[in-house]
Amino acid sequence: MQPNDVVNNWQLGAVTTLEPVGNGLINTTYKVTALGGVFVLQKIHQIIPDAAASDMLVVTSYLAEHGLRVPKLLLTNDGQPFATDSEGDRWRVYPWIDGVVVDAIDNEKMAREAGRMVGEMHGLLAKLDYRPTGSIPHFHETEYIVNELTAVSAELPSELMVMAQDIIDQVPKLLLNESVQMKQVIHGDLKISNLLFDELGKAVGVIDFDTILWHFPAIDLGDALRSWCNKTSEDDAEAVIDQALCQAALAGYAEGLGRELTDSEQNLYLRATKLIAFELTSRFLIDVVRDNYFGFNAEKYPDRRSHNVARAIGQYHLAQSINLI
Repeated sequence: MQPNDVVNNWQLGAVTTLEPVGNGLINTTYKVTALGGVFVLQKIHQIIPDAAASDMLVVTSYLAEHGLRVPKLLLTNDGQPFATDSEGDRWRVYPWIDGVVVDAIDNEKMAREAGRMVGEMHGLLAKLDYRPTGSIPHFHETEYIVNELTAVSAELPSELMVMAQDIIDQVPKLLLNESVQMKQVIHGDLKISNLLFDELGKAVGVIDFDTILWHFPAIDLGDALRSWCNKTSEDDAEAVIDQALCQAALAGYAEGLGRELTDSEQNLYLRATKLIAFELTSRFLIDVVRDNYFGFNAEKYPDRRSHNVARAIGQYHLAQSINLI
């Protein structure tokens, strides 16, 4: 079904323009200008379960009510968080959010702003009494992923077997539990392109709430720091954490929470960053064997396995560069 027809499932007023935006890697997205305002119309990817829409509705409504600029879902004419077309595709609508999307953090000021926005969001979500039901199975379940790595490690090339065994040995000492932090609702995918900035570099919003989890906030921030504070590419064999960016992001996070972080808390977030880097290394190693998940850069690598080997080496090196206090 065409987006022009789907949009009639919401009371947006007469539509004047409807144009595709973004690169559509997961959800196909359109910008809708109508009598009632400017909106985002998205066709939801089939990998996202129906229950994730309910999670997004609850979480974004709550955050919006507390002043955060997030994609608050609009209900359809029959009161649902998404509409299903005649072909079985699901669509959702939320008001357009102005902001600049970036692909990398350029400086410490931006790192601090990103951290501040996440700290503010985590502080609010800590007070939300809600358990998500649409989370992706085993997403950020590091122990499960490392068990999968253990199952395939004997099939890895010899040099990667050594790497895999080191991860298998180190991860149990890094795993978090509720003696160090309580679980709560988290975003689940805080890559820098899921934060919005204004023209002056101030963080003004958070988008893409398809991966909402009940997990440790440290896992959310650790995954963010892993990607924000690597100034090179994911598959660079010399990838390392930039300490200045990391400390700036942590300072911003504390500002967003409204309190200073203790030394033990800072260490916890660095521990989570190292853990997530090992988790991602494990996933790349698993795909070296199974060869059925990650895409690859065909201009740089002959096949998926070659790219996964490079990504595993890069993320392993990054993990090893993280020094705990």
